[in-house]
Amino acid sequence: MRYPTVIMPFVLAAVPAAASAADCQPAFVNPDQSLVIDGVTIEAGGRATEDFQLRVQNAAAGGSGPSGGGPMGSATCEASIRFARFSAPDPDFPAYSLRAPGNREVEVLPDPASGGTADSDVVIANAPAGPQGRSVPFRLTIPTEWGVRAGSYIEQLQAQLLDRDGNVVDTAAVTITVTVPSAVSLRLVGAVVGGSAGGPAQIDLGNLSSTRETRSEPFGALILSTAPYSVRFSSANLGALVHQDGRERVPYRLFFDGAPVDLAGSSEFPYLAHTPRGGDRRPMSIVVPPVVALAGHYSDRITVTVSTL
Repeated sequence: MRYPTVIMPFVLAAVPAAASAADCQPAFVNPDQSLVIDGVTIEAGGRATEDFQLRVQNAAAGGSGPSGGGPMGSATCEASIRFARFSAPDPDFPAYSLRAPGNREVEVLPDPASGGTADSDVVIANAPAGPQGRSVPFRLTIPTEWGVRAGSYIEQLQAQLLDRDGNVVDTAAVTITVTVPSAVSLRLVGAVVGGSAGGPAQIDLGNLSSTRETRSEPFGALILSTAPYSVRFSSANLGALVHQDGRERVPYRLFFDGAPVDLAGSSEFPYLAHTPRGGDRRPMSIVVPPVVALAGHYSDRITVTVSTL
């Protein structure tokens, strides 16, 4: 007896399994970071930078494939990094910027519980398996220009590592320590004519009068300081203009910031705050009373000293 032959065609198909959560477990490789910025020079437009890196790996037990996914490396392990402050920032802490690869500025969130923004998250397309992981470089830039206040500042950030679903799966502390030195600068501005190269500035009073006071054109001191400071004056002739051959003296008065300066004794003007970015402008003037004196050239040398407190 013959039996009929039955042919049943069928198609064998395989669908690659999607990477499961167990296949992708992003984690930080390196320990907490400490960034120290010191020894800086305070100057107009000054900047100090510090580079650091965070390493990210796929810590899944089965992450042995070349792409860090499953055993055959068929899945990717995406993650992202964001930064947040642990506490309210010190208002005197220099306003730094944080940049990610591609020179992209990264927003630092106000606290770890804040949700991410379009500018806060740095995406790692595929965290590899293995102890080395992938290096994600960052650059911290701190202004070191006038307007900052001298002192030592510490701010601690939390680096959060998020999985593809936006869950925080690991954290690392990034501690920033900035030391701003005490620094001060002085420049005379206004009716000041420089002497010879490297010589002192000069104030020309012109011809003295026998009937009225002689006043200088307005001038002043521009002071830049990262700390409270004091201004002191000393006069080579103790507050007198001396004839060119030393035979006669003409007294005069110097005013600084609206107050008379005791050029025959000791005058010190303290200011108990650092200066803003543009500095403090302190007006100065010189007044010579009416005088009848021997014709000739009269002069004095005043030394202005500014020091931090």
